[in-house]
Amino acid sequence: MEDLSRRGARAVAVAAEAGSVLPAALEAARGRLFGEDGEGLFFVPVRHHSPACAFALRALLREIRPAAVLVEGPDDLNALLPLLQHARTTAPVAWLCQSTRQVPVDDPDSEEKTRTESRASFFPFCDYSPEWIAVREGAALGARLGLIDLPWSDKAWHRRESDQGEGDPSDGDARDAARSLMEERHFAHSRYLNAMAAQLGCVDHQELWDRLFELRTSAALGDWRAFFSDVFSWCAMARLDYEPEVLEAELSLPRERHMAAHIRRWRNEVEGPIVVVTGGFHTLELVNRWQKAKPSKAPAGKDAPDNAWLIRYSFERLDALNGYASGMPSPGYYQQVWERLEAGDADPFTAVALDSLTRFARQTRAQDHADAVSTALVQAAAAQAMRLAALRGNAGPGRQDLLDAIRSCFIKGAIDEGTRGFIADLRNFLSGTRIGDVPPSAGSPPLIEDARRLARQAGVRLDDSTARVARLDLYRKPSHRERSRFFHAMAYLDTGLGTWLAGPDFLGNSRLHLLFEEWRAAWSPLVEARLIELAAEGASVEAVCMAKLRKEEAALSDQGRGRSASAAVALLMRACLVGLQSRLPQLLSMLSTHLDEDASLGSVVECGHRLVTLWRAREPLGVQQHPQLRSLLERVWPAALFLLPDVGGCPEEGEAGAVKQLLSLRELGRLLASLQAELEEAGDGAVDLDLLRTQLERFATGASAAPAVAGAASALLYLDGHWDENALDTVVRQRFGAGAEPREAVRFLNGVMAAAPELLLRLPALLEGLDGLVQGWDAEAFVAHLPDLRQAFTRLKPQETSDLAGRVAALHGMGEAEGQALYQMHYETTEQDLHEGAQLQLALAECMRRDGLAAWLAAPEHKKNNNVESGS
Repeated sequence: MEDLSRRGARAVAVAAEAGSVLPAALEAARGRLFGEDGEGLFFVPVRHHSPACAFALRALLREIRPAAVLVEGPDDLNALLPLLQHARTTAPVAWLCQSTRQVPVDDPDSEEKTRTESRASFFPFCDYSPEWIAVREGAALGARLGLIDLPWSDKAWHRRESDQGEGDPSDGDARDAARSLMEERHFAHSRYLNAMAAQLGCVDHQELWDRLFELRTSAALGDWRAFFSDVFSWCAMARLDYEPEVLEAELSLPRERHMAAHIRRWRNEVEGPIVVVTGGFHTLELVNRWQKAKPSKAPAGKDAPDNAWLIRYSFERLDALNGYASGMPSPGYYQQVWERLEAGDADPFTAVALDSLTRFARQTRAQDHADAVSTALVQAAAAQAMRLAALRGNAGPGRQDLLDAIRSCFIKGAIDEGTRGFIADLRNFLSGTRIGDVPPSAGSPPLIEDARRLARQAGVRLDDSTARVARLDLYRKPSHRERSRFFHAMAYLDTGLGTWLAGPDFLGNSRLHLLFEEWRAAWSPLVEARLIELAAEGASVEAVCMAKLRKEEAALSDQGRGRSASAAVALLMRACLVGLQSRLPQLLSMLSTHLDEDASLGSVVECGHRLVTLWRAREPLGVQQHPQLRSLLERVWPAALFLLPDVGGCPEEGEAGAVKQLLSLRELGRLLASLQAELEEAGDGAVDLDLLRTQLERFATGASAAPAVAGAASALLYLDGHWDENALDTVVRQRFGAGAEPREAVRFLNGVMAAAPELLLRLPALLEGLDGLVQGWDAEAFVAHLPDLRQAFTRLKPQETSDLAGRVAALHGMGEAEGQALYQMHYETTEQDLHEGAQLQLALAECMRRDGLAAWLAAPEHKKNNNVESGS
């Protein structure tokens, strides 16, 4: 087998065959990597979160025993370095840096000229991060430590979101705007590396890296000079793709000038070897530039900035496959490789592959997965991985060998059919769920500590990023109500902690019959990052929720009239959900004011429905029998009736909304009437439904009401027993009788059908009136009114539509069965088909008249009627 220590040289040769030519300057720089020029500087090119780089770096440090170790990291975070060395610090962890600034508002109509914009950046570490090894091993060897990159705020604000590169985590919603300070996007887009990957038969640059570097034995990694020389070539070739203008614009060259200045200063100040650990993409420029650089000034202060913290991080967030822009994918897998390397395992890759296959198979069986993996399949996959590794010339089964074996042996059928859940489970398995820890001295804001305390009480694990489902009994268990309020509060603050799955939707006023609520929740670094953003708003989750609620109250007060009552009661409901019951008196008073001023019937009626929900769910929502709530319930009905007359005069385009409001108001009256006994405990709380009846009669019989409103009012009067069939017949015959305007009649029908579609079958006068109206239309009128008729009939159930076809057939001397058969024949016809067919029929008739064949258009009367019936 080919000597693994020479794989880097072979890679260079393969890339040269693909069309790349390594300049002499690169060879010269490679000759100065490890102090060969007498300056005592050791430039270590690494890939972030690479076990191979970390292992070789540790060997280098122990052999060189440097006087100083310089690391690519924001130079204003030097005060955080001791926290990385703390005994209580357990990887994965990350430095989280945040910044805010005022930016211009793009909207010219806005009164605000500027707005506050926030940026956040992560600098993550895991056990096998070279930077982690550099800091902890360097400190253990007595070396001085220093960070040499640009201050993090300079990089955070360098590019706007619209200019950020592909794969940047800051693309997406605001909560994901935190981006990495350790990007490696250059490697994924390198022509040289892609050509090399193609020549070696690799899937992508990740597999290429694994085959050339990660799959080296511990003995080969111990030859750190050969290893890092090969890494340097790999990274330098990727850099050859980029022009200086591009590197300047995307901040690589400014960063490298800054790091070179720091290196020059440290070389002037320190006696003895200095190790410089940076991303390999920057090493070529640093080797060539540092001697010419002007020494930087020493950092002014030693205190950590007040907007940067060491926080716990997770493997899930570290995974490059989840959108993270730097480092290795599948951190859970590489953690195992690292642990085997540290243990001195002679064949770490085979051991990890076998262990991963066994544990993943066990997981599929525990989850009762559709593709549960048997022991026989595990054995087949293990043999497959070993054979693939041998075929590809690897020292053992690598990550890609393992993936290919799993796809080949574990997945049945086409890989893109029905395997999404399996593939997602595999990715999550290889990613891992580990979360690190930090010492108390890391200084998390009080808000994070409060959220952690509440999360523990709510049953959320802080040491694992696996999402779990919590099922909460809201009506019987007070502790479950407290957990629900925490989940709602974290969702209100947009922390990303949990997702509501099922249960009563109090805000949406739906699913209120359900007793249990379900959430899927998991703690993650992004939760802590979002909480740090909010830390300035308060020291507890409750305080921050209160601050946000008060801002929304102020905005609602500035809104004025309109739909303010519905917005105010939604705010009240939100306060109950997130546990701000102490704010209820103020919110109820504010709602009372908005109810007095709201000029929208729809808003007032919606407010009434939400108040009924609050009353009925007052125990889980923590309202109990608040006297102000009872008072509002008594006032909402008169307030709605006061606005009701305005509905009758709505324009045609507003009829659907007006009818909807009318139906909602009627339902509100029935709900309030059902609460009558409870409301009357406090005094006169009668809901006078006769006032609604009086107004409905005005709509139904008056000439000024919109036809659809009149139709809905007539139907409701009949349904509620205020009108008998004769009274309804009288109005229907007026609407469909002689002299009726077709357009208004169809609008009246839509109103009736919206309120009570069954009346078309139960009330003969309505069906006969409609039939007579349609018979009087010519073809053009039928085509014009067909869409409105179709809209009206969509409110019927399929069986009701079939019955209607039979009734229409009976009106014209046919059997009901024959009419129903005609309906079944046209059941699959869409409205567009009917409309286009009618238009075609008109065009055909016009052609026949033009050609002197008008007589052919005459047909027996019953066929004409049948055509009309089928169309309607």
